[in-house]
Amino acid sequence: MALTLTIAGGTFHLSANPIRCTVTGASVPSGATDYKVLLKITSVDGLLIGGPFIDAIAPVSGTAVFDASGWVDQAVDKVFEFPLAGLIYPREYQTLDVKFTPGQRYIDSDGELQESWEADSETHYIVKGGVSFRELGRYYDESSSFFAEYVGKKFITRMPSTQVVHPFQPVKLWFLSDADKAATFKIKAYWDDDSYYEKSWSFDLYVYIIHEFNVLPYLHDSVEFAPVKAGAKMLYYEAWINGITAKHTFIVDHTYHENCNYLFFANSQGGVDVFWLAGHVKKDFASEKVEAVRPWPAAGTKRDRTVIVSSRVGRNAWKINTGWKSRDEMNALSDMLCSRQAWLLEDAATYNTGNLYPVTVTNSNSTLFDSKSDAQSLELDLVEGHNNTYI
Repeated sequence: MALTLTIAGGTFHLSANPIRCTVTGASVPSGATDYKVLLKITSVDGLLIGGPFIDAIAPVSGTAVFDASGWVDQAVDKVFEFPLAGLIYPREYQTLDVKFTPGQRYIDSDGELQESWEADSETHYIVKGGVSFRELGRYYDESSSFFAEYVGKKFITRMPSTQVVHPFQPVKLWFLSDADKAATFKIKAYWDDDSYYEKSWSFDLYVYIIHEFNVLPYLHDSVEFAPVKAGAKMLYYEAWINGITAKHTFIVDHTYHENCNYLFFANSQGGVDVFWLAGHVKKDFASEKVEAVRPWPAAGTKRDRTVIVSSRVGRNAWKINTGWKSRDEMNALSDMLCSRQAWLLEDAATYNTGNLYPVTVTNSNSTLFDSKSDAQSLELDLVEGHNNTYI
């Protein structure tokens, strides 16, 4: 009997969550021993390190259920653009394209190993990321999935659809398409004299890549999208893929801030979000050393020493307050606190400026909201992602 492969959750999957592949129709041939159902995972784009992989399970009542996530949850170095230059960047190497193939293996009555394979599945796309167990439970209860809720429908972010931003903040949105098709991206800005300006871009969406969008209006037209135009201040701007996504709204804060820093971080769904850190800043420098002892030289002078520093490294460290944020933005910070990849853009109060550092967020227990004190800010502890021998 032919084997049938069913893969739950559509054709897009988050790598850290279960990717359940169910093979039915298994039947032990007469006289066979050591019968196993097989699942082969083959890279289509060549990005899956170590593939192809083959998993084997003894079936129960003719069925074997595989979880392929352990084979495809490999590290991915996130890529994003800064300084900003253009609108849309297809990130082809941020997803893994794979096919799944069911098969069977057994020892026949003559003692010979027999192995056979069925047809390959359609291509599936693996995105580095995951959702919580709470979210997995909701998906199950509602017969939903990451594919059903986000792919081809929403920007892939946990940030709220309304955020407060700096006039020159490098804002990014990311999108996964469920098909190759033409689309139109739009940005529309509004000023406090009741004027507005809208701009559209036609482009192509591709099913096998993540699309990065640089949303900052000033980048695309420094005259028509100026934060202050003829004395009128930009109140907010909207960004969306026409007829596909809902609008994301960015409220422009023109208040002077002594410190203006941004934290880029790999979000849990495969994109990179940007969070404005508008609060106070404390910058430290942490160093470590290794000492060794040597004998006093025979011709030692007062400049000689017996304790020497054999190595010494140092790195920058920061304590930066987020500044006041909405409750929705504070809740979204939990995605950042679980992220393994983050970058600090330091001293970036003007357009396309600042110093970019890879950093690690070292916060452990963080209060995101306190109704008693109405606390809606968080002090982040950051350390540079290098141990530097020299400055």
